[in-house]
Amino acid sequence: MKERTLFGGVVAFLFVLGALPLLVMLLGSLYNNGSFTLTAYRELFGNTALFQSLKNSFMLALTVATASTSIGVGLGILLGKSDLKFSKFFLVLLLIPLLIPPYILAFAWADLFGEWFFGFWGVAFVLFSVYLPIVILIIVLYLHQVDPYLEEAALQLSGWGRVLWMITLPLIRPAVVFAFLLVFILAFGEFSVANFLRYPVFSTQGFVYFSAFYDFKAATAAALPIVMVVAMVFWMQSFLAERKMHFIPASLMQKITLLKLHSPLFVLLLLIVILLVMTPLSILIIKTNSIESFLEAGEKAFDPLERSLLFAMAGATLLTVFGFLSAYIIHKRLFTWYRWLDGSILLLFALPASLFGIALILFWNRAYTNFIYATPLIILIGYLGKYLALTTKITEVKLVQIPRNLMDAAALSGASWYQILWYIILPLSKEVLLVGWVIGFIFSLRENTITMLLYPPGSDTLPVYIFTQMANGKDSLIAALCLIMIIATLLPLLFLGLYNAMQRRRV
Repeated sequence: MKERTLFGGVVAFLFVLGALPLLVMLLGSLYNNGSFTLTAYRELFGNTALFQSLKNSFMLALTVATASTSIGVGLGILLGKSDLKFSKFFLVLLLIPLLIPPYILAFAWADLFGEWFFGFWGVAFVLFSVYLPIVILIIVLYLHQVDPYLEEAALQLSGWGRVLWMITLPLIRPAVVFAFLLVFILAFGEFSVANFLRYPVFSTQGFVYFSAFYDFKAATAAALPIVMVVAMVFWMQSFLAERKMHFIPASLMQKITLLKLHSPLFVLLLLIVILLVMTPLSILIIKTNSIESFLEAGEKAFDPLERSLLFAMAGATLLTVFGFLSAYIIHKRLFTWYRWLDGSILLLFALPASLFGIALILFWNRAYTNFIYATPLIILIGYLGKYLALTTKITEVKLVQIPRNLMDAAALSGASWYQILWYIILPLSKEVLLVGWVIGFIFSLRENTITMLLYPPGSDTLPVYIFTQMANGKDSLIAALCLIMIIATLLPLLFLGLYNAMQRRRV
């Protein structure tokens, strides 16, 4: 009873934090002076420019999702199932674009190619490099659910090419479809890259109506098609939830022996890393010009960076705590409507940050909630709502792997659910909680749109400062600021790698 009461309170808190602001925003767009009206929607959808931007967003999302899924599936199999040397190192390198604010990559590539890079293909290329790691990670994860004995039996009759096509790929098809839909939704709601590269997409409409005209109703109406597109993820999430996850240890997985293909594939992967990771970083280093520019940037960035680190650490802690609690609720299925919690968390992650930020402004910008809205607490609420899905899903994977018999034995010995949680589940989950904290820290640190919409005076962060400098700052200074941002983002990964290496040595 106490367990359900505690976690019921957690669910209620998360509902107020994320879903309720969106509902308030939607209802506010449907009423004017207490009367139901669709005026905002009729006026907005009579705008031909709006439908052109909607078409642009759809084509952009379809292009990015198709390219990311097609290439990401192949790279996921190569990195997660083959005997390729340094596969884990390559995987870490390919993750870097996902961890860097996308507009920084757009700035680097635009500096290399100039005006030619602005427009549809420039935005598509940057988003492809950002979202490709998502597909790779999903495929690598789901490869651990493929029954190795099925592949072993098939290998007695055929080679790996046919086994992959007839056995492995059909078994991970739900993961492929899910990765495609997730990338499609994220690309459909993209704002910062399209805004920087001056390509009109639908997600900018709501931001324009809010920032330029302060029209909340029109901003909500402009966001409705995005919400409808994002709703597709509910169906896919429900479909995947029917499958019980059984993870196969890496030692039992059937590995693909590359033989003569090892060298060509190694070179191909190296070229991909050079193109997507090393090239934009090199552009920024060259653009910085001198150590003086870097030192100047460090002096200007000190205060915003300090605030960024403080907010990111607080956000990561909240994300870790509530990610664990949410994962526990979903894994244990404590409530009959646990899937709604699961879907809502994923919905908030997939929604454009600009839309969620506007919803938070509408909900919290009131006299009696000013103690939250006028302080950095509103930024932390934005981080928690936006990125809770990351820490929840990471923790959920670990909870699935904890042997059920340990908890059953403790329960039979008279242990309460609290004791089981404190003495069994948490100790066995400490490593994944650390990983979740690092991921929460990185994504909170790189967040720009929500912070830009919500931060109170004097609380701007480094991503916001960089974004404002891009309007009229010196290119060398901007490049140096971008490098500082990248270093700050990647340092936690370095510390996590060192920690894991130390743990392996002790074992």
